[in-house]
Amino acid sequence: MALLKANKKNSNWRLSLYHKVLLIITLIAICFCAQGIYREAKAIVAQRLLSLAWVSHLEDGERHKPWPWADSVPIAQLTIAGQGPLMVVAGTSISHLTLAPAWMVSSSGFGKVGNSVVVAHNDTHFKQLKEVHLNSLLTVNTYPNLQFNYRVIATKIVNEKELSVLKVSEQEILTLITCYPFESSLLNSELRFVVVAKRIKQPFSDIKFAWLN
Repeated sequence: MALLKANKKNSNWRLSLYHKVLLIITLIAICFCAQGIYREAKAIVAQRLLSLAWVSHLEDGERHKPWPWADSVPIAQLTIAGQGPLMVVAGTSISHLTLAPAWMVSSSGFGKVGNSVVVAHNDTHFKQLKEVHLNSLLTVNTYPNLQFNYRVIATKIVNEKELSVLKVSEQEILTLITCYPFESSLLNSELRFVVVAKRIKQPFSDIKFAWLN
């Protein structure tokens, strides 16, 4: 009889522990989900405010903060494979990356000889890179109404320590970098998805379908 009571007690204890562990796992999952929704919402709102600041910049040539306490201003507008334009800020700090794609200030300026590097999160601004392939077209607009067109010449997956993707080029190169794999629950992934594009001088209307011929 005592043995049956002991077994029942152990069974109840294990069941209680199982329920507690299940509850903890559920709460963690909810937190991660809420974090993801919050980060995406923050990214969307930031892009909208940065866009308004960009329009004002184009109108009067002055640098406009997207909100009073902002420590960054939009420096360019990036369009990836015909999708919605993205405002770009300068500097790759954690706070900047939550708001917009960030231009690496140690890299070349847009439309100049060298390697212009832009990085962003793969679950917000650069989730668009999933749709990018060889010959995809990219556009960068800068002040005052300058447009630089690029064609993708390579996509690759590299380790985060691979520095060759940052090297200076003798051509006008645009490099986009984000974490990999896309839509992954893995945190602190060591892999990066890299898009390399070369500037093309003719208008898109002339070359949009040239690669199909």
